[in-house]
Amino acid sequence: MDGFLPTFTRRLLTPPALKGLALDRSSSRAGIPERVIIPLQDVPDAPFDIMVKTGDFVRSGQKVGLMGKPPACISAHATTSGKVDHTGPLPHPLGFKAHAVSILPNGEDEQDKLMPLDDMGLGGDREKLFEGFRDMGVPLNYGLLYASGFKVSRLLINATEFEPYITSRHQLIKERCQNLMDGLRVLAGACSASRIFILIEKEQASLVRLLRQATKNIPGLIIKSVARPYPETANGFLARKLFSKNSIFRSPAVPADIMAVDVSSLLAVYNAFFAGLPHTEQLITVAGSGVKAPQSVWVKTGTPLTHIITHSGGSPSCLGRVCLGGPLMGIPQHSLEPPLIKRAKGLFAAVAFLFDEHRRSRFYKKTPCIKCAKCVDVCPVSIVPNLVADYVDNEHLEDAERFGVFRCVECGLCEYVCPSRIPLLETLKLGKVMLKGEESLLARTNLETLGW
Repeated sequence: MDGFLPTFTRRLLTPPALKGLALDRSSSRAGIPERVIIPLQDVPDAPFDIMVKTGDFVRSGQKVGLMGKPPACISAHATTSGKVDHTGPLPHPLGFKAHAVSILPNGEDEQDKLMPLDDMGLGGDREKLFEGFRDMGVPLNYGLLYASGFKVSRLLINATEFEPYITSRHQLIKERCQNLMDGLRVLAGACSASRIFILIEKEQASLVRLLRQATKNIPGLIIKSVARPYPETANGFLARKLFSKNSIFRSPAVPADIMAVDVSSLLAVYNAFFAGLPHTEQLITVAGSGVKAPQSVWVKTGTPLTHIITHSGGSPSCLGRVCLGGPLMGIPQHSLEPPLIKRAKGLFAAVAFLFDEHRRSRFYKKTPCIKCAKCVDVCPVSIVPNLVADYVDNEHLEDAERFGVFRCVECGLCEYVCPSRIPLLETLKLGKVMLKGEESLLARTNLETLGW
């Protein structure tokens, strides 16, 4: 009911094979919400600049602020037309109040006047081209690009879907494959990439065929079919394994000479370069028992989560668990007021059932560790999650670090297979914060606007 299978079934399916549910349906559009919130920070204390004031009228695609510190800052845009009703701290899905611009739409969705980067003749000037991408809000690792002089020899596109139910990457390939590959061709040429890997699951044979047809004229590109999906947080492991044949996992960071690019960023590159459209909308999967059926939805960035759930046939009053992302790695939400942010791939919503205390299922209660080692069996980075979590619980932080808490890629598999329902993932995240004050690795590498 909550997206998880019974314990002994889960031991065999990690993660469960539920990918086709949303792919069987065409995507829909969520429409214009009653309010749009454009966050200008993705982590607390991040630098920002607000370019509008309360009472201003803005059009879709108009710049409303800057995120980050120059030169690797990125523009934020209004995602629909309307009146700015607030600028300042507002709820953020990562659990803090971020400076943001709130817009009350007028329902017209009037477009700002924009020009495709291709028409500006920027193809021969790398720095100006990437400045154009930043100006269009295209999410890329600009810190790496500026540090390397806009020359990155290798690109990694992880098109696998690790989360159960979430299929937004696969749906993008299904619906916009040629656009994606045109965007990849532009990006590869702009940063002089000589080797490109696209990873996708073997079971998605139809999508593999689409990719092969659309990439015939891209030199140095390899489409690699893999038996299992990988989370974004394992991109460092994948990069070493694919480009250097070194599968030893020492750090979750991607090597400095390799840039990991999300599938959605390729579409943003295409839209900016050929159509002059900034990053104002994204495709996500909405799934879980709290909606009528898993589905792919085009949503304006900044749309409140409650609007997305209502559009998908869910009732906010009946929900017991909502995660930005999927059931494994998603970020739990304590309110449906926060907006959808860039890089989010899905929204998982599960219903709540109210029972008397004596009727509540033990499935939802934490019990003592039974030393079954299921978490050890599934850990992709070969740590012992229950042992490290025990060190964190008892505040033996030096031991937690020695036994690999910072090697954890936060995939959630350990917590998924645990028959005792021990919150291993949350405990390991807490250990990182207690040790170095670092925010969640997932929040830092997967949901930040400015990089991977």
